[in-house]
Amino acid sequence: MIWWFVGPKNGASALSLMQNFGIGSYRTSWMLLGKLRSCAVLPMRQALSGQVEVDEAFLGGKNNKEVIAVAAEKRGKATGRIRLKHLQSREGPEIQDFISQTIVPGSTIISDRFKSYPAIVKKGYLHDPQKKPYFWEEVDGDDERLLPRVHRVISLLKRWYYGTYQGRVAKESLQTYLDEFVFRFNRRTSGNRGLLFHRMVEATANAEPKPH
Repeated sequence: MIWWFVGPKNGASALSLMQNFGIGSYRTSWMLLGKLRSCAVLPMRQALSGQVEVDEAFLGGKNNKEVIAVAAEKRGKATGRIRLKHLQSREGPEIQDFISQTIVPGSTIISDRFKSYPAIVKKGYLHDPQKKPYFWEEVDGDDERLLPRVHRVISLLKRWYYGTYQGRVAKESLQTYLDEFVFRFNRRTSGNRGLLFHRMVEATANAEPKPH
């Protein structure tokens, strides 16, 4: 099952797990898959660093209004590693805690001019707030050119979420799905499936029991 889990780039659904392994109960399949997702956050992973774009998105829950924080490293013109977290709100303490937990102090936080970001400098970060140039055509919300990496991640996340899971994820389980997406995205260019399998086996062996 672990080998199967690390294989598909588009995610793993409980229905697919049932079909591939002959599991008779959807609930059993869902519980097993939840245990694997909970191990997608590897304990040895390093925090993001350098120049990091940060923004929020809405996904899941009632009317798709759950707040998701998104951080994406800037690696030249490319996107480096990412982090996602389900937040309770867009308030400053929530967003600043997310930054503190996922990004190395001294890094540059690239964000829009939302009020929750400026205070992050008090925690040892540099802040580079972006503003749409006057010559950009007015659009509703943020233009994707403002924070291209996080907007690309958000677009892929929504396509994955509504495509693989049809948007049917309980609010209480949303973080584990986000962890799975991060695990897959950060290893999207890896050609060594065996190493991913090895890392997941280590993670599952070292994880605390997760009874339902």
